[in-house]
Amino acid sequence: MGDLTMNLRPRALLVIIGGLLATSCGGGGTAAAPATSLLATPIADAAVQVVARGCGGADVHGAGLMVADGKVATVAHVVAGASTVEVRSAHGSGPASVVYFDPVNDVAVLKVDAAMATPIPIGSAVAGDAGKVIVYRDDAPTELPARVERPVNIRTADIYGEGKHIRPGYELALDIKAGDSGAVVVVDDRAVALVWAISRQADARAWAMRTSLVADHLADDTEVANGECA
Repeated sequence: MGDLTMNLRPRALLVIIGGLLATSCGGGGTAAAPATSLLATPIADAAVQVVARGCGGADVHGAGLMVADGKVATVAHVVAGASTVEVRSAHGSGPASVVYFDPVNDVAVLKVDAAMATPIPIGSAVAGDAGKVIVYRDDAPTELPARVERPVNIRTADIYGEGKHIRPGYELALDIKAGDSGAVVVVDDRAVALVWAISRQADARAWAMRTSLVADHLADDTEVANGECA
């Protein structure tokens, strides 16, 4: 099935930045999917929570996944304008530097201590693929099921609300909340989708960018400018 180009207007979605949206992003009346107990699974070992500071009085919380040694994939709007970024994993916490920042596609790569997580390589998905994602509830990692509904080309503005751009991504069946931006869906032990926003028009439905958008930047090591607060 070919990609479907979609126009996502502001009232059709909520960007899911922890601490910046007090409203529920899950849709009315739909219970959250049951959490899976986290043991020493590959996704639990690769997942990180991202905490960005320096934009207003509150920390901005998001998520990410180590996709190469010492490199975490996340979304740009979580770290935009931050003066400091911290990542927290099953192995501890530590500072992160932004080495790739793309406000048009809303993706970023963080450089961290490679010992903080075990990477899951980047892959791709097709409609119907079932996977899972690690999100954070009260700062604790929680595993949720996710399903790829279809590949899409998402027509939207950049993270600052400017312009009209096409982001290659996926429509997901996934029940998420504020603070889940940057969580990475894993299918068959491959990192395939960066969670970005949730639909206001359908329950338990989310939008994500393809992780392939950061694939060419996993060798980047030099800290770059991370824009203004989004």
